[in-house]
Amino acid sequence: MNIWAFPSFYPYDYPGMRWAGTFAHRQYKGLIQNGANLNVILPVLWNPPFPLSELFADWKKMRLLNYPHKRVYDGITIYHPRIANMKPNRIMNKTYAERYTDAIANFFKDNNIVLDPEKDIFYGQWLPECMLMLKAARKLGVKCAVLGIGDDVIKWPREGVKKMEEFKELVTNADVVLTNADYLGKDMQTTLAMNVPYIVNYFGIDYDKFKPVSVATKEALKAKYNIPVNKTIILTVGSPIKRKGWLDLFDALLEIKKENANFVLVGGYAGPKDIDIPAEIAQRDLKDQFFDQGEINPEVLNEFYNIADIFCLPSHWEGLATVVSEAMASGLPVITTNVCGQPEIIRHGVTGILIEPKDPLNLRKELQSLIEDQNKREQLGSDARKFIVETWGNDNESSGKLYRILDSVL
Repeated sequence: MNIWAFPSFYPYDYPGMRWAGTFAHRQYKGLIQNGANLNVILPVLWNPPFPLSELFADWKKMRLLNYPHKRVYDGITIYHPRIANMKPNRIMNKTYAERYTDAIANFFKDNNIVLDPEKDIFYGQWLPECMLMLKAARKLGVKCAVLGIGDDVIKWPREGVKKMEEFKELVTNADVVLTNADYLGKDMQTTLAMNVPYIVNYFGIDYDKFKPVSVATKEALKAKYNIPVNKTIILTVGSPIKRKGWLDLFDALLEIKKENANFVLVGGYAGPKDIDIPAEIAQRDLKDQFFDQGEINPEVLNEFYNIADIFCLPSHWEGLATVVSEAMASGLPVITTNVCGQPEIIRHGVTGILIEPKDPLNLRKELQSLIEDQNKREQLGSDARKFIVETWGNDNESSGKLYRILDSVL
């Protein structure tokens, strides 16, 4: 089976993009281990050379990113076909969707690749882009599978009539619809008031990489990253946007500090932002409690879980956050919100703590309880790890299930 994977973003050696799409990359590696021949296609806008590229913002952006036509990341080949992007746009006389489809068709033609409907399949993650991939698949006569992972199900169809129509067209015409949480499939059916078939394929976790370590290793890692050894370490990782609950967490910690300042918050973040993390920390006088890691290299993210005593992600909504399963596999007690797919992995009081979103007061209470009770932290973390290993499964098993699903489509 030849899988042509269409992620909306992928790890790239550029500030703010090294973390992008790591969950997809892990899944792709698993598909290859299960026998797939997989390549990634991530189309990008065309731009002219400098100095003409300075004339328009999107031209300039693409010149700075400087995507090659072909690259290899951790053993996986990524192609970047160019989408026609002349100025002014009326010169093109085609919609963006038509230009995208042309770029995909031209890629296969230019590389002398003949697609076989019985062996080749398009697989897309992130539904708005999947709509474009579907058009290309139909033009080229191959089947396609789509995966909904969060905002693309929860937000995209609700952003206007046209997007709702596209959402409906996509999920009713794709050859198979997958979601990484059961909640997302049910929400899709509710949104459309239709019994659209879907298959849940949870992202497994590499629990041999994300695992607890000895006290000695933990102390050595703290020294490596200059983290205090005599304080309770809280870790949070997520995009610097309001819906990840950063401000709720900061407000909760501000109140905790008034009674107990014996903690630090280690924060990792990258990508598009709508809040200024350092400014919000300074405003609340939490600078002494905050260790700003900025963009954490995905290759060493496991070390930050091993440094921590508590993981906290008070999101306003999520598909099902990968960082939650990574933290659980690392043996950490997790506090997150009772939203979307999170209850599918967290059993409140057993494998983690669930709170309602946008509730700094309750977040403070639960955090304070864990800060003050080491035995509770250790018990929750141990049960979380046990659940991941014995019930949730690893990423190779998840990818094996996905391989069989895609193969059955063909």
